[in-house]
Amino acid sequence: MATASLTISADTGKGIREYVAVALDVLDELGIHYQLTPMATNLEGDVETIAKALAEIHRRCHQRGAARVGSLLKIDDRVDVEQTLASKVQHVKDFRSA
Repeated sequence: MATASLTISADTGKGIREYVAVALDVLDELGIHYQLTPMATNLEGDVETIAKALAEIHRRCHQRGAARVGSLLKIDDRVDVEQTLASKVQHVKDFRSA
């Protein structure tokens, strides 16, 4: 399973919360587990589904009137160990307490 960080921006002059909500709707529909943070949305799932979600998010933002949509997607895709958002945080906590 991959973990990822996604940031969306839309050039509307009105803020981006509407477009973040669109992104969350897409993630819910595709069954992608996520954590919304103030600066990005963290995801976990397979790379193909995450990529599909990104394309759908762009499409829907354009449909809602955004002439320009930007995204920043960072993916960490490991096949040697099982990883989740929670396990990555726990690894740092474990290291700090060692």
